[in-house]
Parts: sequence; C-alpha cells; structure tokens
Amino acid sequence: MPDRTPPLGRNAWAVISGQAISLLGNNIALLAIPLYVLYLTGSASDLGFTMASETLPVLLFGFAAGVALDRMSIRRALVVADLGRAAAFGLLALATTTEAPSVLAVFAVAFLVGSLGVLFDSGLQAWLPALLPDDRLVVVNSRLQFAGVATWTIGPPLAGFLIATGGGYALAFGVDAVTFLVSAVFVLIPVETRPRPAPARDPWWPSFTAGLRYLWGERRLRAATIAAMVWNLTFVPMEALLLLFSTETLDIPEGIVGWFLGAQALVGTSGVLLAPRLSRVLGLGRTFVAGMALLGGGFLTLALASSVIASLSPVWSIVVATVPAGAAVTGVSLANVAFFTLRQQLPPEAMRGRVIAASRTLAWAGIPVAAALGGLLGEAIGVLPVYVGASLVLLAVAALLVLTSLWTYRAASGDGPDPAGGA
Repeated sequence: MPDRTPPLGRNAWAVISGQAISLLGNNIALLAIPLYVLYLTGSASDLGFTMASETLPVLLFGFAAGVALDRMSIRRALVVADLGRAAAFGLLALATTTEAPSVLAVFAVAFLVGSLGVLFDSGLQAWLPALLPDDRLVVVNSRLQFAGVATWTIGPPLAGFLIATGGGYALAFGVDAVTFLVSAVFVLIPVETRPRPAPARDPWWPSFTAGLRYLWGERRLRAATIAAMVWNLTFVPMEALLLLFSTETLDIPEGIVGWFLGAQALVGTSGVLLAPRLSRVLGLGRTFVAGMALLGGGFLTLALASSVIASLSPVWSIVVATVPAGAAVTGVSLANVAFFTLRQQLPPEAMRGRVIAASRTLAWAGIPVAAALGGLLGEAIGVLPVYVGASLVLLAVAALLVLTSLWTYRAASGDGPDPAGGA
C-alpha cells in the first residue's frame, strides 16, 4: 500500500501561516474595538462590558465546546468558527457606516467572536496531534507563540494606520474579517497523519464528567492547570495595571511608553525561540516551571528596581526596565508553549478535546474577576504592592511545582504509557 502521508512541512506551514494571519486580525481588533467604543460613547464602563462580552463565553461554553469537539470533525468546526468570525466583523464594518451605530452591536460582535474563539482555540490545540508527530508539537507551538507576539507588536499600530488613513473603522473591521476568511482557507490544507478515533456517542453529561475526571486524575495536568489558574489570578491584575505602572511608578512618559511595551514584547520572543531547545534539555515540566519563575522573578525585579528606573532619563529608563520586563514576557512564552504541548500529549485521543477545553476553561475562569480585582487593589493599596505581591505568589507556586510529578515530566514518546503517569 503506498505511503499517503504528506510531508510534515505542509501541515506545519499551513497551521502556522493561517494562524499568523488570523492572529493579525485579532490584534487589529485589540485596538480597533476599544477605540470604536470610546468613539461611540466615551464610557469606561462600556469598555468593561466589551471585554466581559468577549471573555464570558469561555466560562459559558468552554466545557461544552470540549465535548462537542470530541464528537465532530475538528476541521469542520474550525472552518465554521472562522467563517462566523469573518461574518461578525463584516457586519460590524457595515454597522459603522450607518447613520446611528450602536454600542450594542459591538457587545454582540464581541460575544459572538468570543464564543467562536472558544471553539476554535480548543479545537486547534486538540487537532495538532493528528497533524504532527509528538516531537514536532513543541516546535509548532513555539512558532504559533512567536506569531502571537509578532502580530501583537504589529496589529495595534496597523489598526491605527487603517483608521487614520481615511478608511476609518469600517476598513479596520473589514480587514479583520478578511483575515478570518484567509484562516479558513488554510484550515482546509492540512492532511491528518494520525486519524482521530471514531467520535464518542455517549450521553453529554457522562462524556463531560469523564473528561473532568481524567483531568483531575492526571497528576501532571492537574498541577499545571491549577498553576495556570493561579497564574491568571496574579498576572492579569499586573497586565491590567501595566500602563499605569509604566507611566506612574516607572515614570515613563505617555508619549513613549509604547516603545517600552513593544521592546518587552520583542525580548519576549526569545522565549519562543528557546522553547524547543529548553524542552529537549529540561523537559516540558521543568520548562513550564522555569517560565512561571521567570515571570514572577522578572516582574519582582522590575518592581523592586522601580525607584532607580524612575530616576533615570526616559530613554535609559526604557532600556533598563526592558531587561526584567522582557524576562517576564519570555517566561510567559516558555510556560505557554510547554502547557499547550502537555495538554496535547497527555490525554488519550478520544477525549483530547474535552480535556483541553476543560483545562483552558478552568485556567481562564478567574480572568474577569482578576482584571477587576487588579484595578480595585491598585486603588486601595497602590500599583507597586500589587506587582510585588503577585510576583511573590508566582514564585511560590513555581517552587511548589518542583515537588510535583510535573517537574519530572519530559515528553511523550508515543511508544507507550509514561512511567510517571497520573493516577
């Protein structure tokens, strides 16, 4: 029988290229949507409602999406998610040209895009093991992280350019719609090299609980998911207060603070480039722990050195602050690559969608609360104490992870069960 397995490069190229284009659209919307809301109402509360509309679907549909993904063609689900998001942004582009645009349209689009994003993001992670051998998952995950960081640097300035050149918000949202159409085309290219098992036909509730039981029983995934929950509860407040921390605590002028944010993102790409090599040398578990320690250590160093940095000239303050901040973003990249790969390698194929979606939902569950809590704590005790306290929590969790079986996990070989497996 002839070998019908396509070259590895085709699948990897299609996934990375399609996602790079899609992520560019996401990061155009990252600036275009808040600017449009401010243009319509000028209300800070409406900005909060917009963010809540986009993140709430993770809590509402995260678990259900996992069960659905184990019962359907993932390729078809990804195409539907991309086409739905393209339609949503296309309709929003049209809405901006009407005589009386409504902020309610923005809330509706944010909710729809967030809901379809839950399906797409979990589905893509669950699909990759069917497209790539285990030893290439880290490489592709790291390239996807690099695409995320690179488009995060390019997307917002591009959005500002599109809005300012005369096309306005309609052009920005229209370009965003096109990126999702292109992404849908790239989803059609890969060929599964390891076909998935036949879809489960169990009732929904037993299927859902089986995924949760596996996640809780697999000691390494349980440890990583709990750590990710704490990560978000501590990192999100720092992220929400980053602009305030940069301008008030570090005394970086507002006119050039964008250079600081861009510089730390640029340094953070080193984590993406280092992830495949570190995972081979240290193992996936230790790479995850190292990333968490770098995040906590980087921001703790930045907080403790803030008074010194604030005393420097603006240019030198950016240069000096970029070192620890860049180390923290490097830690984010390392931990994300390791965490994504862990979730792809450890669960059995038949319940991979449920386990990944459940892990993502639990890890993201505290984000809306953490963002609000960060603002309240920043007002109550100050921005600097929030950074110090959150960084210490991250370092403590990283130290505790050394005592778990996650610390010793390297990578699945695909030849049999791992001796350090979960209960």
